[in-house]
Amino acid sequence: MLELKIAFWAAAALIVYVYAGYPLVLAVLTFGRRSQHDPSSTADSALPAVTLVVPACNEEVWIARKIENALALDYPRELLDVVVGSDGSSDRTVEIARAYESQRLAVAVFPSRVGKQEMLNRLAPRTRGEIIALTDANALLARDALLQLVRPFSDPRVGCAIGRRVCIVQERSVASVAESLYWRYESWIKRAESSLHSCLAATGQLYAVRRSVFPRVERVGEDFYIPMKILALTGLRVAYVPEAVASIPAAATLAIEFERKTRSHVAFLLSLPLLAELLVPGRTRVWWQFVSHHVLRMLVPPAMLAALACSTALAPVNLFFFGLLLAQMLFCALALCGWLLAARGLRLKLFYLPFYFVFVQLALAQAWLRWPRRKYDYAWQRTERLPDAS
Repeated sequence: MLELKIAFWAAAALIVYVYAGYPLVLAVLTFGRRSQHDPSSTADSALPAVTLVVPACNEEVWIARKIENALALDYPRELLDVVVGSDGSSDRTVEIARAYESQRLAVAVFPSRVGKQEMLNRLAPRTRGEIIALTDANALLARDALLQLVRPFSDPRVGCAIGRRVCIVQERSVASVAESLYWRYESWIKRAESSLHSCLAATGQLYAVRRSVFPRVERVGEDFYIPMKILALTGLRVAYVPEAVASIPAAATLAIEFERKTRSHVAFLLSLPLLAELLVPGRTRVWWQFVSHHVLRMLVPPAMLAALACSTALAPVNLFFFGLLLAQMLFCALALCGWLLAARGLRLKLFYLPFYFVFVQLALAQAWLRWPRRKYDYAWQRTERLPDAS
């Protein structure tokens, strides 16, 4: 019985630490600390040349709006190149993009799919900008997003800067409300990590890299791998810039969002051997954050199963653990109700937030099942998103 109690409390402690303890420790360590970059520190006369790369594959629904959004950015035109990289598009993406070539936009066409990673490996050496910024085709950037994003690069200790992803809440999407709350939570963690030393990972919606340290991209999720590899190889900081806003519509369905989350977690597991330096205590300044924010989070699904199994075994002989078992069953019941309501387009927070938490854990568990088979589409799959977002 003692072994079961120890196992239960170890599992419970891991779950609580990952989602509450780690953010609390960050809050204590960064209390009263200012951001390590001043958003107004770079004069316009000192702005770097930037190449904004828009990877695209069959993005005819989004590409015109994306290009117009990019061309309207508040950034000196003589310092900005916009490149649309078409990875084997079979629709009208290239045709639509080429209509803008007279407006200081270039279209790089890869007739057959090579994957976003290899496309970036081929495009990066050909860019003119001191800074390479990357943004998804379906993300809308605030007018000053790029201007804000490059500010931290005035500090030579910064190798990468990450913008803030904002999920557009849409009535047609049951995923958008919880996804929006989730990204606000993640944004706070990234802000605190950046204040402490360095933010971890990026989102494909908007991030930028010094061209001089742009790494060769391996066949894993590039928006996580690139900033982490820069940290591991150079020790340069990854700055989080919440003022650089990129808005993204919600996934069209929960099933599509589930697949997106699963693929991103599989990519993370595949990238771990390539980022081994970040796992060694003391090797880098971010090893503790990396383990706490990313590695331990992957262990939450098995920890939840272990806690449930231990409390089930202890419940018949221990009233306290019987109460804990009832609490876990109630949480699962709320999650089930949340799923049933979500299937009907209803989002009541009492039910929906437990559902979304379980939803995230199921995606993590699915990634563990898929990872040993190395089932990952290196050419990347589009996440179908609702086109009526504004």
